[in-house]
Amino acid sequence: MRDYFYKRKLPHWQPPEGTFFITDRLYGSIPKPVIERLKSEYQAALHELEQEHSASLDLVARSMSIETRQTLEGVLHRKQYDAAKRHFQRFDDFLDSNLNEPHWLKDPALAKFNLENYHHYAGRYFTLWACCIMANHVHLLITLNPGAPILWKVMQDMKKYSGRKCNGLLGRSGSFWESESYDHLVREYSPGEFERILWYILNNPVKAGLVQAWQDWPFSYCHPDFC
Repeated sequence: MRDYFYKRKLPHWQPPEGTFFITDRLYGSIPKPVIERLKSEYQAALHELEQEHSASLDLVARSMSIETRQTLEGVLHRKQYDAAKRHFQRFDDFLDSNLNEPHWLKDPALAKFNLENYHHYAGRYFTLWACCIMANHVHLLITLNPGAPILWKVMQDMKKYSGRKCNGLLGRSGSFWESESYDHLVREYSPGEFERILWYILNNPVKAGLVQAWQDWPFSYCHPDFC
């Protein structure tokens, strides 16, 4: 199970065949001070949870059964999951309300290429439930196929190819995508979470005032099972 968790700037829990809400942003689209502030707030929240957990263990240490310890560990993991979810949402909220440069994905050719690229990779690695391409970021909702590589490898492969092609279309070099994606595991025990995320993604351009209905945005996709 440890192989499914890794940490770079952000924590990632990526089990096989998981369903994930993913946000990818263009390189430099969030100022470093904002990134550091959000990271600091997240680390403070985790530290507080660890302290609460330690205090709970101390209270029942003398008479603690295996079942009690497992229950407390489960509570901690659920709270850590909720903290990571809030952290992810803060990044998303900033991107959705601050369309900072670069705006390379405003170019219809680049947006169209990336939409086609997601469908191409979906045929190999995942089911694409929904996606939306905005000026400086992209939202995806996917479920990994059985036997697919771990999510970060799929994203790395997809972004490497896309970045190279998009740079070619722009006549530039250097980083196109921020190297690390923001991914959130959609939990089965959270009723309605999948549908809430799906409609959050599709309504992104509506919320931004770009169109009146999500169907009018040319660079969104919804799986036929839901739309």
